[in-house]
Amino acid sequence: MNREYDNIKMGKRLSLLFCLCAAVYLLLLYVTNQRVAVADVSGADQTAADDMEYKIERVRLADGYLDIRGYAYEPGESVDVADTTVLAYDAAADVYYRLPTEHVKKAKLTKNADDGYNYDYAQFQSITRASKIPGGCTICIWYRGNGKNRLIRTDRTILQGTGEDNG
Repeated sequence: MNREYDNIKMGKRLSLLFCLCAAVYLLLLYVTNQRVAVADVSGADQTAADDMEYKIERVRLADGYLDIRGYAYEPGESVDVADTTVLAYDAAADVYYRLPTEHVKKAKLTKNADDGYNYDYAQFQSITRASKIPGGCTICIWYRGNGKNRLIRTDRTILQGTGEDNG
């Protein structure tokens, strides 16, 4: 009887330990994914933006988080390696901030282009806390897909305090 009680007690301890470890892991994962860091774009080609097809489709602030969605690709070249990062450019400090960015599969881009190339992974999304980005920053796209290294400055600006933009 005493041994059965000890087994139940040990099971509860192990369950509590597992839940605690899982919570710490999720917290670390969240903090890591919300990291906004300074980006070094010194080697990026800033003149080739005219050759690119790009658009910031949506900039929205909800519950203190800034949600930026868009796409970027080079027409006539399939997106074999999706490596696009959303940047916030602070002109006053002359600093680019790298925002956490993930790629989203969107077959609509390939279908709309209808040129025989695959742009399914040209779509991107960035969600970060609005308080981590200074107001007045210009939204930029750092395209490094297929061995390219291009910096695209868009006409969208994050307004001070609201996170929303001018577009």
